[in-house]
Formats: sequence, structure tokens, C-alpha cells
Amino acid sequence: MLDVFRSLIRIFEPMKAIVLYGAEHYNQITRDDMKNKSNYILGFLCFVLLFMSCEKIEPERYDKEANGAYFDYDYAADFDRMLNFADYIVGNPDTVTVALKVKLLGYLKEEGRTLAVKTRTVEGCELADVAIDEVVFANNEYEKVVEVKVCRPKVEDVLYAVCIYLDGSGDIGTGIKGKDELNLYVTEAYEQPIVWYSHVSTCLGEWDRAKHIFLAQHTGDNHFYSRLYDEELGLHLYDSIIALNVSAVNALLAHEPADSIAIDLPILRESDYPDYTEPYFWGNYESLLGMYRAGKFCRFVLMMGGSDTRDVATLFASETARQKMEEEAGNFHKDDVLYMLNEYYAYAGTGYPIAEYKDLCWVEMKSDVNYTVRIPYWWEDPHGLGTADIVKRYFGEYEDDKYQFMLKTIMKEDGTENFVAASLLPFIYDKMTGTYAWDNSPLGTRQLAGEARLKECYRLIKAANDRRPASRRFDIPEIEL
Repeated sequence: MLDVFRSLIRIFEPMKAIVLYGAEHYNQITRDDMKNKSNYILGFLCFVLLFMSCEKIEPERYDKEANGAYFDYDYAADFDRMLNFADYIVGNPDTVTVALKVKLLGYLKEEGRTLAVKTRTVEGCELADVAIDEVVFANNEYEKVVEVKVCRPKVEDVLYAVCIYLDGSGDIGTGIKGKDELNLYVTEAYEQPIVWYSHVSTCLGEWDRAKHIFLAQHTGDNHFYSRLYDEELGLHLYDSIIALNVSAVNALLAHEPADSIAIDLPILRESDYPDYTEPYFWGNYESLLGMYRAGKFCRFVLMMGGSDTRDVATLFASETARQKMEEEAGNFHKDDVLYMLNEYYAYAGTGYPIAEYKDLCWVEMKSDVNYTVRIPYWWEDPHGLGTADIVKRYFGEYEDDKYQFMLKTIMKEDGTENFVAASLLPFIYDKMTGTYAWDNSPLGTRQLAGEARLKECYRLIKAANDRRPASRRFDIPEIEL
């Protein structure tokens, strides 16, 4: 009968409804097992409830005088553990705490009791440096987490180890044979993550220990590489890889380093749209390269054959790079102007007054340069606010050459140092009404605003156009001001 009751105890033990504290490893009962034994359980249920009401349940297979402790784990792997400090890069901790679960056998006791947890060497390995505080089980406490402080290995790529065991010399003896000791192996060994190929190696370069440590510290994630691959889809996460490259490159090139940069992260192509911030050395070449833009930075690096964070500053300082800058300065300037015009198109729909455009984005234009231009926002009027009709009444249909002629005409009047391209069409988006209004910013040499500025620009442009040979004149309407 006792064996039968013990079998019933094992069935109920996962629910902790009967047995309140530890016992030796038991096999987990499956749904099928429970179903097969359901009739048996029901038959003894009343007996069990009556038994529980009058007597405490003893731990499985141990008599009530048992007084022992054991490591509360079920699988062999739990008794041979590996701790790799390469998984603990962030913060560069000197120690890592390993938590070990311990349980007691026998009845709970009212008084506190000490448990002796000791260490010894593991054959074939250097002894790992660990520290374990005194373990005390308080009144009626039957399970506890023992904290083992493990020191970082003195030498990388060397395997250290320590056997942690319960020797029974304290108030609590040993409990279950085979669960009274475990081995902890400790090392600091860096290995290339399995996801480091294809897009990862293209965007982050070849793997090495220094780069691995830098990226972990930079992201604050010991396993940063896990964000670069989708296990379910079996695909690299390209956007995440690009984002990691950009943030890491920005961090490395933000300030001039005291020592040369040792990490070689590739500078990506412009087509990858990397949002690099201005590197610390760009200002030295701004007279030739113009305003900083991430795309321009990538393009110039590619022109020079490509580079990485370790060598890019040296590349820019080379005589070959300077010659290339001088050759391409005109093209870069034209690109900057087109970029500015595109930005002005975007600003128009935001409600920014034209007086602020120069602070937001401005490139000094040259009256003797033929630029690539684009239709202004108010001339195109993409949202049908009514400005296109006004602009066409003054200047007719849009043409690139016509608009370039208009810009040059007003540029000569205002002077290149003060000229803002958007000032030819002085409208502003009114957020309150959802339509356009006249921009009251004082613009040009005469500091005119709104409709007065538009009329002044028309007068100057019409007069300049009329002075051109008839064959080269643009179609600009004749209107009374």
C-alpha cells in the first residue's frame, strides 16, 4: 500500500499539491500517463485527502529524519556548465554571478541552518577563481539560490574549471547522490558568430575580436549579432545591418581620436542611403567639397576606390584625394544647389517663412554657372492651392531654362551672398487655413515682401528677357502691375 501511495504522490508532485519540498529526480508524467492512471487516481482521492488532513507528507523516498541538500536540476548538462566571458562584454565586468538552485530534504525546521558549499579542482583544467558567500537557510526555508561569483579569466582562450560541491560539514548534510556536485567551466574565447557572412560581412567587414567587442559595447548588447538575422525566415535583416554600420561609423568618426582608429568598418555606397553624420575631418576640405551630405561623402570615398573607418581620414588627406576634389568641385557644387532646391520644395509645404530657409539649407549660387534646376513647389502647386495660376499669370508655363534665367537675373540684383532661390515666389503655407498666403519676409535688396516682392521680380525678369534677342526670349506674359 505504501508503494501505491508513493506512486500517487509522484503524480501530484508537479502541482505541488502534496509534496511541499524537494525530492530526487522523477520522470515527468505525460498526458497519456495521466489518462491511463485517471481511474486509479479517482479511486484513491478520498483516501489522500483524509491522509493529508492528519499527517504531513514525507519527501519521496526519504524518511522523515532526512536532513540533506542537493542541486535542484534534472539534466546532466546542468551539472557540467560553461561560462564564457565573451558573452559578457558590455560593462567589462570583472566578475559574473552564476546562480545555482539548491533544495533541502526532510521536514522544515524553525531554526536557521548553514549549508557548506565548497570548491575543488577539476582534473585537466586550471582552477577557476570563484567566491561563494556563506549559505544560510532561514526558518522553514527549503529552497535557495546560491550565488557563485566567478572572476574573469586571467588569460583568454584558456579553459578554467571548478567543482562546486556540498560536503555536508555544516548544519545540513548531503542529499541525493549524483546531485551533490557540479562542474563549472570558465573561459574567455571569442568566436565569429554564425550569421557573419553575406550582407553582414559586406557591411561590417571581416570579423575580428576587436570589432566584435567594439560593436557589443557600442550597442550595449552582448549578442548584437542576433538582431541581424531572422531565424524564422532564415534571412539577414538588411535594414538592421545598415543601421548598425551607420551608427558605429558615426561613433568612430564623430571626433578626432587621440590614437588611430583600429576598427575597420566599411564606408557604404551612396545607393545604400547610409545616414552618416559629418566626420570630424570634413571641415578641412569644405572649400572644395562644399556643404556636407552623407551621399556626397559616400560618393567621394567610392571615387577614391572605397575605404573604411580606419583609413578614411588618411585617404582624404592624401594628395591624390585633393586633386580629385579640385577636379570634382564644380560638379559637387551643382549637386549641392540641386539638393538645396529640392529641400526648398519640401520646406514650402511646412509653413516655414522664406527668411528661415537660409538657416535651414543654403548654398551660395554663382551667376556664371548653369545649374540643373527643378520646378518650384508654388509653380507646380501639387495640392491645388491656387498658386500655380498666379505664377503662370506672371511667368507663363514652367521651363527649366526659363527658371534658370529667372534665378540668374534676380541673383545679379540681390547679390550672390544674400540670394535665396525661393524668394522669387514669396508664398507661404498657412497651416491654420490649409491654403497659401503671402510670405511677409522682407526679401531682396529692396526688402520687399509678399506680392510686392513677386511684382518686383517680375519687373526685373521681364525687362531682362526683353533685352534678349527675339530668338532667345522666353515666353513671359505681358501684364500691367
